[in-house]
Amino acid sequence: MTARIIGVFIALLMALPAQATSVMTSIKPLQLIAAGLVTQDDTVDVLLPPGASPHSYALKPSDIRGLNQADVTVWVGPELELFLSKLLEDKPLVLTLTQVENMPLRHFDGGHHHHHGHDHGEHNIDPHLWLGPKTTRVAAQAITDALIEAAPDKAEQYQANLTRFNEQLDQTVADIQQDLASRIQSGYFVFHDAYGYFEDAFGLEKTGHFTVDPSQKPGAKTLVTIRRGLLNHDATCIFTEPQFNPALIDAVTRHNDVNVLALDPLATSIPVAPDSYQVFLKDLGNRFTRCLKHETTD
Repeated sequence: MTARIIGVFIALLMALPAQATSVMTSIKPLQLIAAGLVTQDDTVDVLLPPGASPHSYALKPSDIRGLNQADVTVWVGPELELFLSKLLEDKPLVLTLTQVENMPLRHFDGGHHHHHGHDHGEHNIDPHLWLGPKTTRVAAQAITDALIEAAPDKAEQYQANLTRFNEQLDQTVADIQQDLASRIQSGYFVFHDAYGYFEDAFGLEKTGHFTVDPSQKPGAKTLVTIRRGLLNHDATCIFTEPQFNPALIDAVTRHNDVNVLALDPLATSIPVAPDSYQVFLKDLGNRFTRCLKHETTD
């Protein structure tokens, strides 16, 4: 009788649904990546609300509660979300992407560097790693490893999701490369010097940028340089961002034949779904293609 009871108990345990894993990401693009890797039972939340800047966000008590309740926390690192550094110091299962082994990080001086977590205080590291397919693949593997550590019983599902994620990413990259193949070889300016990983991946080279830090307005000298570049036809396209002051665009584009399109590196308008990251990257590629082919303006 005892053996039968134990057998029934084991059967009931096996029939129970897998324990849900809760993931908290700092910014929405990381939420999109994680959404393609978790199981249906898991949850993936994001800390920063729409429109908030990771460079200057102030945590609320509800944010701290959410972080404390998460099984896995994913952030870029102190190079981007400095406000999280102290809070995450002693928290278990925190994934700091700039410290992931073999993450092919860029530097703002244009150099590349395989980072091993020993020099994360370097201020010239480009933290916008979610904008490049190579770095995203490494991030996806690291997130999958963290999920398996949190819920080893779901390892097979997580590995299958990672395989699917990478296959979809490969197809997205191929689609973007094909679209960009027919672009006109012309220069462009970006508002925020954030797109280096994307540009490296697809052979693009910007003429210049308005600012390195989006919280800092460009100076008069920068605006004069950009306007001169447009007048000289060094560039025929400008990429803005949602927080960009339209008056500054008017100041440099007045009397110039220039395409203006918006880019949103934080994926504000992309709905969260298992394939959302690929949708985001494809939208980014489409906007570069449209502007560089002189097809339309926003």
